[in-house]
Amino acid sequence: MEQKNDFARALSEKMLTYALGRGLEEYDEPTLDAIVAALERDDYRFSTLVYEIVSSLPFTKRQGEVEAS
Repeated sequence: MEQKNDFARALSEKMLTYALGRGLEEYDEPTLDAIVAALERDDYRFSTLVYEIVSSLPFTKRQGEVEAS
């Protein structure tokens, strides 16, 4: 079971990093913890991972790149 949690955390970290377009910071840890907890509750479903990422505060509040004129 510990291996499942370790794998879920590592995958969540990589997916969240990709989704945000930046490295994770210390303030992203509560979000990562919540994602892993949701995965554990929902039997590690990939759809849960995707849903939790796109509904997370860092993802919904991210800012896009500013175009140079």
